[in-house]
Amino acid sequence: MTILKVKNLNKVYGKEEIKVKALSNINLEINKGEFVVIVGKSGSGKSTLLHIMAGIETPTNGDVIIDDISISSLNEKERSLLRKEKIGLIFQSYNLIPVLTVEENIKLPTINTNNKSDEYINELMDLLHISDRKTHLPSQLSGGQQQRVAIARALINKPAIIFADEPTGNLDTKTESEVLQLLKESQKKYNQTIIMITHNIDIAKYADKVIKIEDGVIRE
Repeated sequence: MTILKVKNLNKVYGKEEIKVKALSNINLEINKGEFVVIVGKSGSGKSTLLHIMAGIETPTNGDVIIDDISISSLNEKERSLLRKEKIGLIFQSYNLIPVLTVEENIKLPTINTNNKSDEYINELMDLLHISDRKTHLPSQLSGGQQQRVAIARALINKPAIIFADEPTGNLDTKTESEVLQLLKESQKKYNQTIIMITHNIDIAKYADKVIKIEDGVIRE
């Protein structure tokens, strides 16, 4: 079952005199429950593609369809609601709130929602091996522990799709492997669709599907 479609997507930055084409005629389909890795060098367009698919950026033309909903047909408020209901985001820089505890950071996306189950929060912390850190601040955690908190925060609303932007870029090899294994576990346990971008081709071994992007174009 297709959960996400990208149709004839283009993204151009700049004005008439200085134009940079970041993405050129991108078409792809991703199925529910797949772990998809998008691989490309720095500047290849992979981050732009991820941000457009997640509704953070808008394309110059073309469309992204999530669960039969066309993102281009939505206004900013509706896109924000779509992200809240269907999308989880994991960033390379973690983006944790420094004055909040682990548990409070994880609960952030549940504000103004009915997803406030302590049982589920505890289940996530157990899965990600951070239960003993629930009252700690981000500054008291290692990089790997902070990334686990970011993953739990992305999963807390049980979104249909997790978008991960170079989530292991700041981690050592051992911690990178642990985080990727945990993402695989959560994918299987919660039937998540995970779309991850990376410049590290070795991460492809964790994927069900690998998409290569070069100079803004999907390569076979």
